[in-house]
Amino acid sequence: MSQELNDLAEAIIAYQKKYDKTDGEMAFGSRVSVERFHGIKTGELEPTGDEQTALKGFIASKPH
Repeated sequence: MSQELNDLAEAIIAYQKKYDKTDGEMAFGSRVSVERFHGIKTGELEPTGDEQTALKGFIASKPH
């Protein structure tokens, strides 16, 4: 896993812990399927450019 993808996974986990968000809530909020979200979070899948943008945008926003 590249450092950028590792940083994204760490940011996802930190956001989930800080705001008590489940994988489902994160996937729904970022419009990424739950399966893809989980794979990206665990490093099993590489996100597309659109998925990276969506996840980074969601993490940068305040929780809903």
